[in-house]
Amino acid sequence: MNTKEKIIDTALSLYNQEGIRTVTTRQIAQEMGISAGNLHYHFKHTEDIIFTVFEQLRNDYDQMMVLFQKKDVTFQDLLLEFTKGSYQLINKYKFIFVNFVEICTWIPAIGDAYRTLVAQREEQFISLFGYYSKLGMFRQDVPITILKGFVRQIFIISDFWSSSFAVLGGRFESDAFEDYKQTVEVAFYPYLI
Repeated sequence: MNTKEKIIDTALSLYNQEGIRTVTTRQIAQEMGISAGNLHYHFKHTEDIIFTVFEQLRNDYDQMMVLFQKKDVTFQDLLLEFTKGSYQLINKYKFIFVNFVEICTWIPAIGDAYRTLVAQREEQFISLFGYYSKLGMFRQDVPITILKGFVRQIFIISDFWSSSFAVLGGRFESDAFEDYKQTVEVAFYPYLI
């Protein structure tokens, strides 16, 4: 692992523990045992670090989307795999999900990248739904406008579930996955056959 990758790993860990507004580049450098100058050689600003972490999250989701190419599983099995994978990413990049609106306002390039990502995912999800509707596992009678709205709903659940869970009193990690899984299942329920 090179220095740049170590900076990202250390920053991710610190942001998840302490939040984006309290962690400084100096603190990241100190945690790594390197000089602030060395860190700034790789990343001039905190925003550059956060954007790189967001790009890493986006790449991890891209890898997870490969699941959609597994055409030999039932839709319910695929949904469970996707739910587990997305939940793991929510935990791995917790600070992004907890502070997503603030981050998009602070770093507009992340908001722009997110909007592009949602548009790409919309096509992928709709194609997937079409495939499974032909197999009789997903409703065929859903208008395209409803499907597009449903994809948006999936993003709302995935991207803002952790904030909702915390605000509504979720405190125990052991309950968190079950809550997330149930939230996803409830959203999909009307569309499954």
